[in-house]
Formats: sequence, C-alpha cells, structure tokens
Amino acid sequence: MSTRIVLMANNIDEIGGAQRVVHALASGFADRGFDTCIVGVEPREPLLQLSDVNYQVIRLLEQPYAKDEGPELQAQQESARAALQSILDAGPPGIIITAQVWAMEHVARCQSDGWRTIGQYHSSFQAAQFGPDLQRLIDAYSQSDLFLALTETDARSFTAIGFNNAFAMPNPIARWPEFPADADSRTITYLGRFSAEKAPMTLMQAWRMLTEAGQLPDWNLQFVGSGPHVGQLQEACAVLPRVRVHDQVADPYSVLSATGILAVPSLVEGLPLVIMEALASGVPVVASDCSAGVRELLADESVGVLVNRGDAVALARGLRRLGEHPSLRASMSARGPELMGAYDLDRIMDRWERVIADVMR
Repeated sequence: MSTRIVLMANNIDEIGGAQRVVHALASGFADRGFDTCIVGVEPREPLLQLSDVNYQVIRLLEQPYAKDEGPELQAQQESARAALQSILDAGPPGIIITAQVWAMEHVARCQSDGWRTIGQYHSSFQAAQFGPDLQRLIDAYSQSDLFLALTETDARSFTAIGFNNAFAMPNPIARWPEFPADADSRTITYLGRFSAEKAPMTLMQAWRMLTEAGQLPDWNLQFVGSGPHVGQLQEACAVLPRVRVHDQVADPYSVLSATGILAVPSLVEGLPLVIMEALASGVPVVASDCSAGVRELLADESVGVLVNRGDAVALARGLRRLGEHPSLRASMSARGPELMGAYDLDRIMDRWERVIADVMR
C-alpha cells in the first residue's frame, strides 16, 4: 500500500504563490505513487476550479470562520477538527505536511498517533522574527518530525534559536512558460496581492518620481492582482501617466509574456514564486532586499537588481538602470531560465522523496 500524504494549507482556493505550490506538490506526490489528499482549512471565494487532478481535494469547512468569538466560531472549530480527524482515521497513518502554521494548529487539535508531521513556513525567518509568527512557529513546529524553511539561510537561523529539526526545501516551478517573454516589451509589471506587506504603493511612488523626472518615457507600468490597496492604486492611476490596474489572473505567464521588467517592492517575502516564474520566462527583476529567498534567487544580480526595502528612490533607480540598458536586460533574460532549472518540479520532488524516506524511518 502506498504511503498516505495529507497536505494542508490555510486555504486551497486562492491563486497566490503558496496555494499554487501546494497544488504542485500534491500533483507531484500523486505522480510518484503516494496516496495524496490536499486539505484546505476554510474556503475562499471564488473556489478554485480544478479538473483532472490526481489527488483528493477536501475543505474542512463550507464557510469561512466567523470573525468574532462566540458559539458560531466554537461550532466551526469543532466541525473542522472532526472533519480533519475523519480524514486521518480513513486509512493507515502516513505523513502530514502543513504549508502554513495555522494549518498545523488544526492538526494539533486531532489525535494523530502514528503520523509523521512536516511543517513548512512560506515566509522568511526575518519576517517571523519581527512579525507575529515566531512564537506560533515555535509552539506549532518545534516538536514536528521536520520543519522546512525555504532556504538554507533561513533554516540555519531557525536552528540558531533552538529548532533541532530545521532543514531547507525550496518551492518548485511546476509549470514552465511555453515561450520566452517578449524581449522588446516596455512594460514594468507588478504581479501579486495589493496589500501593505507587498508595498505596491512604494512602486507607485517610484513611478511618480520617474515620470516627473521625464525618465523611462517609452515605458508603461501595470499592476495585476487584487487586494485592499486597489482603491489607492486606482486613484494614483488617475493622476499619473502610462499606468494601469488590472484584475488578477490565473495564469501568470499570460502577463509575464508581455513584460519587460518585473517589479517586486515587497516588505516581506519568502522565496517568491512570481520571481521564479519571471526568471523562467526570461524577465529580469527589480526587487526589494526583503528576504534570504529573494537574495538567493537574484544571486549575484546576474538576473536582476536588489534595492533597499521600502525605498522608493532606490526602486526608481533600479527600474531606470534596467529600463535604460537593453543589453543588460538581454544578458539577464538569457541567464534567468538557466538558473531556475534548479527549482524544476522534478528536481524538487526528488528532494521531497528523500525527505519522506528519512522521516518514515
């Protein structure tokens, strides 16, 4: 009988990086003969439409958790626990992999005797250390059979504060672009969530500086995504030239194929899938130096430019550097797909199989 794998995330419906990684891993495990079930704690509308998947898909709740404490929330918590317990009891114990700490906190409410547990963290040690997650990670993951950070640097940092089970496992690129991006594109793209930690308004400030200085006059800027800052972005578009806001897309390559530069001004990241997909497409990147994962991907800046986090002036300078030097963009474009080969799904699944074998011993 094949080993059971229950792969959990806070939700499995959004089209963000963490969710796409979870689905890619589920498909990879199933392709390699594991009995794979993917579990989302709560649904997110619109539900992600899946077809021809080779793994089981379950959501613990039919409605998102109530926002306030009270009988409704308590009933939902018990319902989620019971649903997860029934999944665990439906066959022999195997391996539970939680992509996010909230998912692992749900596992802690269940009886999981005989199961091995692997916890992942899809942000950086730096983000955990200076945000609300570190103590939750310690409580939820320090006793897991394995804790997986996204980079060796982050794994060492977690080990330094007492994790004796921390190792590195990068995100995979599950699907590669059919064609390289248009090398003649003069479009700068922001692709992701419009929220404070992603700092889209820092990019808008940088664009204001560039346009007011008459720089990059033949370039456009587009924001593609959704989130709470959409109103602010649309207001800025009304007074700035050559900038537009577009709805989120399910296929990032449909946007990256017509992108000349990807801008990632985030304050917090892990190992961003959007950067990996851009480099795989041959799109150079200007990104804030906000995590070990971003530094790993951009390496010696042979495929992009690192700028100070939260610094609109530095971001504008980085965009101008790439925008005004087509030969530099061309050399970065050629190097990107080569570097991203290390993150191909098959290679990452080989690493996962070795991890699974070690944990099951």
